[in-house]
Amino acid sequence: PPRGAPSSAISITAMARLPLLLLPMLTLAVQGQPPYPLYKQCDSAWGDDIMVTKTICSVGCLMSSVSDGLGGYNISIPAADGSYVEANPGTLNKWLQLNDGYDDSDDLIESVVPQIDPGRITWPEDGMYKTKDGLTYELILQWIEAGRVVIANVLEGHHFVLSVGGSEDGDTIEVHDPGFDTANYSYTDDVVGFRIFDMS
Repeated sequence: PPRGAPSSAISITAMARLPLLLLPMLTLAVQGQPPYPLYKQCDSAWGDDIMVTKTICSVGCLMSSVSDGLGGYNISIPAADGSYVEANPGTLNKWLQLNDGYDDSDDLIESVVPQIDPGRITWPEDGMYKTKDGLTYELILQWIEAGRVVIANVLEGHHFVLSVGGSEDGDTIEVHDPGFDTANYSYTDDVVGFRIFDMS
C-alpha cells in the first residue's frame, strides 16, 4: 500500500482506537533541534486536498511530517507566482504536485524535497531506512539531538511521525503524530524504519 496509507488489515478507524501511549517518564532534553510545529494531515484547511489520487487526510502522513520539519527550520515554500509561503501540508502538497514530488501511488519522492531550498535541505545518503538494521535507539536520539529531521515509520509500516525526543527508558520515542493523538511510540515494538532529512 502507499506509504502512509492504512492497509486493508489496519483501517484508520481501528488505528484511531489505539490507546495513547502516555507512559510516565523523564523526557530527555533535546538541545539541537528547532521548535517543530505539529501539522495534522486531516486539518480542514488541507485534509481534503488531493495529492495524486488520494487525499492528504488519507495518505499524507509522511508529507505532513516533512512539513513539520520545514516549519521548524522556517523554510518557506516557493509558490507558483514566485512568492514564498509558509510550509504546511497544504503548501507543500501544492509544490510537490508542480515539481514531480509524488509517484503514481501517492508516495512522496524524498529526493525531490531538497529542491525547495537546496542550500538548506539535504536528502542524505543515509536518508532511507526501510528497516532498523544497523540502527540503535541511542543513534536515533543522537540524530534528533543534533537537529536532524528524523521521521519514524510506525504501525507496521503504514504511518509516519516526526521524532522529537526520547526517554531514559531506552525505548520511547516522543513524536509529533500528524494522524493520531499519540505522543510517543516504542522503538522496539512500533518503529519499523526511518526517513532522515538534514535541514538548516
